Amino acid sequence: MYNVLFIGKGTITISLSKSLDPDKWRIDHHSRTGEHLDTFNLADYDYVVSCLPDAETATNMWTDIFLSALNSKADRTVFIDISTLKCEAIKKINDDFCRENLTFIEAPFTGSKRGALKGSLIYFAASDTTPPENDAFLKSTSSKIYTFNSIGAPTRFKLFYNLWGLTSLGVLGQMLQIMNTLPQADLVSEIITSNEDFWMSAIARQKLDQSLSRNYEDIHCKLKYAKKDIKYAMEEFSDHRLELSDCLLSILENHQLQPYDELDFTSMREFFR
Repeated sequence: MYNVLFIGKGTITISLSKSLDPDKWRIDHHSRTGEHLDTFNLADYDYVVSCLPDAETATNMWTDIFLSALNSKADRTVFIDISTLKCEAIKKINDDFCRENLTFIEAPFTGSKRGALKGSLIYFAASDTTPPENDAFLKSTSSKIYTFNSIGAPTRFKLFYNLWGLTSLGVLGQMLQIMNTLPQADLVSEIITSNEDFWMSAIARQKLDQSLSRNYEDIHCKLKYAKKDIKYAMEEFSDHRLELSDCLLSILENHQLQPYDELDFTSMREFFR
């Protein structure tokens, strides 16, 4: 039986809780703040796993986790962060834990809510202290673990991955609004969605149906987190030309569109009306 403490009780951690076999995993949750964390003896847990909304929250939360780990002498506990943060934030967290010979794994993921519920996330992982590909928690909640050689490399890749996907999704939103003005829009939609040989269908296959149906309440990734990822990626790759992504971000940050922040990121198609 493994004991795991999830830090943050959001879409992903709740979904992961449901995917883990209750005969093999005992699960606790803690809020995204450090308040009352000292009431937990982290040495009682095999894993402490966090999924946090942004780098500032994560930095503060992991400072509290680190201090609690030292106070409880949790030298056998594996600490894992699966958030998408800034590279410097994840490196700082890792440095603190490595300095005290505590085990830390960086493991941002893809797969969203569906992957978490099925235990089929894809992790991009690195650790200075343990091989991520052999980790019991990561193996139990994933279909694939890609191991990188250095801390920060998985996060840098994930920011690139997200920037590519989100910029493409923004272009998709623009095109869908134009598509609705074409004669026989229903026929056009049928053609695009039923022919896998069309390149636009191949690019948009996972998100096209949700965008067409406007089912934004089915939240896989909230739009506010997508905006955060674009910002972090543009900082990380600031020495490259990013005009397309910058244009998308300026549209997404329009204050009149704030009510969409809590909806799925496919709702960005509504911004191109």
